[in-house]
Amino acid sequence: MKIWITNETEKTKNYLIATENSIWITEETKDVNINDLIENNELSNMSIYKTNDIKEVLFNESDSQITIEFKDSKIKDIEINTNCEVFTDVNNFFVSNLKGVEIKNYSLLKQIKPSLFGTALFGGITWVLYTTALSIQNGQHLDTSGRRSLIKKIIVGIADFLGPTGSLIVGGLLTLLFVYTFINTIRKPKEGKVLKTLKKQEIKFSFQQ
Repeated sequence: MKIWITNETEKTKNYLIATENSIWITEETKDVNINDLIENNELSNMSIYKTNDIKEVLFNESDSQITIEFKDSKIKDIEINTNCEVFTDVNNFFVSNLKGVEIKNYSLLKQIKPSLFGTALFGGITWVLYTTALSIQNGQHLDTSGRRSLIKKIIVGIADFLGPTGSLIVGGLLTLLFVYTFINTIRKPKEGKVLKTLKKQEIKFSFQQ
């Protein structure tokens, strides 16, 4: 078992705990002994995640941020922001001891995917709202019945409220925000590593004696 204090306040400490087949996240008060709590099964506010459920672990060196993503999209990603010393220790331990993974660099393509998706999404929404607003302005009848009628009604309602110019301004500003993020990422990419789990491999920690 390996224990790290990832963050602390005046009253509490946040812990990341690695066991052979799981990762524990817990928050405890400062006045307790974490080892005693573990020994007596008295940890509170604890979440346990099986290592075999992990899809990948991202170590963002630029921000000292650790992100654990799971195979099941219903499980919320774990994001840990900590200091440089703890980040480095966790990074080194995972790289050396987490078995069943391949180690890759935090590629630029992976970093720009969210901003590319956001640009395409809001660009498309802007175009739909703009053309819908123009149709309303020109007095055309818009059918909001049938499949996805609720979505159609929402789009028509927003387009009617914003109008053609408002649709372009609001949608354009949101799209430009993602464009700015994309350009900024290209100019200043993050440094880090990605531990990607391998298929048909048992994912577990090896604790060397």
